[in-house]
Amino acid sequence: MTPADLVSSRREQALDWLLRLQQAPQDGPLRAEFEQWCASDSANAEAYRKAERVWQLTGQLAPATTAQWPQAEVLRLPVQRTSRRRWWLGAAVAACLLVALAPSLSLRLQADYRTAQGETRDITLADGSVVQMDSDTAIAVDYAGDHRDVRLLTGQAFFQVTPDKAKPFHVRAQAVQVTVTGTAFNVALRPGRVGVDVQHGSVRVEDSGDGHVLSGALTAGQRLRYDHGLVQVHTFVPAQAAAWRQRQLIADDQTVAELVAELARYLPGKVLLRDDALGAKRVTGVYDLRKPEAALRAVVRPHGGELRSYGPWLLVLSKP
Repeated sequence: MTPADLVSSRREQALDWLLRLQQAPQDGPLRAEFEQWCASDSANAEAYRKAERVWQLTGQLAPATTAQWPQAEVLRLPVQRTSRRRWWLGAAVAACLLVALAPSLSLRLQADYRTAQGETRDITLADGSVVQMDSDTAIAVDYAGDHRDVRLLTGQAFFQVTPDKAKPFHVRAQAVQVTVTGTAFNVALRPGRVGVDVQHGSVRVEDSGDGHVLSGALTAGQRLRYDHGLVQVHTFVPAQAAAWRQRQLIADDQTVAELVAELARYLPGKVLLRDDALGAKRVTGVYDLRKPEAALRAVVRPHGGELRSYGPWLLVLSKP
């Protein structure tokens, strides 16, 4: 395990302790076990002190997404004279806010167009091509000379490209480059993987690093998944390309973990899946993206999972 992985693991353990203590604040043995964890490694205590400083700096920061959650309970925790239980919850909330803000600032510097959680947007480019952007999506556009280039920085987008053989249209999403002259297709960028679904026409898909061809002619009704270097091509119903445009998430034998990660893009704050066995369960169904929290419940309920809400910033999925 790398040093970065150790730090991330320690943060996850701290958050797990937070949730357990929140659910059972009067549990003496649990409190003793927690204190033993803190004492077992000086790095744990240091993580606690860092979290304390984070809360002191951000404890009065109002959540930017409150308006999107009119029925959510907003936690108002004072910085001074706070019980340790409430303090831990406040520190976790503040940490979630900082984690959410850091990549957002980076995207603002790179992106020409972007959407917030729950927002979709249609962009008409200079040549008449249309880009439909899903929730939490960002793109950078470079139209110059004899090329038309779009970089998908995060999220997913559906492209309807105006034909121009003299100026091929390129979409780059990390390790993948898609080249077309005129067609309609969806590109989804996820951690470690890229998906390309063609609704009509055809596209050429290459590794953007070495130019290796992943698919010379991906045609209507074909779906390519490039997952950590592994290429898979499947067929699907073309009308289901970019089902998100109809505010639907279609799952075909996907894991709960994959669906949780997908639905998290439509929610502010952090969604935490605490049970690996639950995350490995497989699901098939159609879910309403207009109600992502209800969709999360529907995904885990058949497998005995439940969802707990800690204000608008933190949703936790686990088995009781």
